Amino acid sequence: MKPARAAVWNARAALLYSLGGWTALGGLIYYSRMEKASTEGENDPAANEGIRKEVRVKEYPFGLTVRTEITYREEQPPITRLLRRVVSFFVPDDSPPSEK
Repeated sequence: MKPARAAVWNARAALLYSLGGWTALGGLIYYSRMEKASTEGENDPAANEGIRKEVRVKEYPFGLTVRTEITYREEQPPITRLLRRVVSFFVPDDSPPSEK
């Protein structure tokens, strides 16, 4: 390989690696701030509307009682939120805007 061609290849590889590194760092900072914002609203009753609890009590002979409490949250993994946000840029949404 000629030195000029090797230098061009080296520059392209460096650009690719730096772009990937800065993208990963930017995503880490973005999602860490999103997590902080979501944990601040946990004490807010309006923010807890998506949480649903289900309690099951089963009684057995000899006075044994088993109580099971299941909590459902409307929470998605970060990668799912990211993919849905990216898809929303390319897929038009014809539904009326929400009232939030």
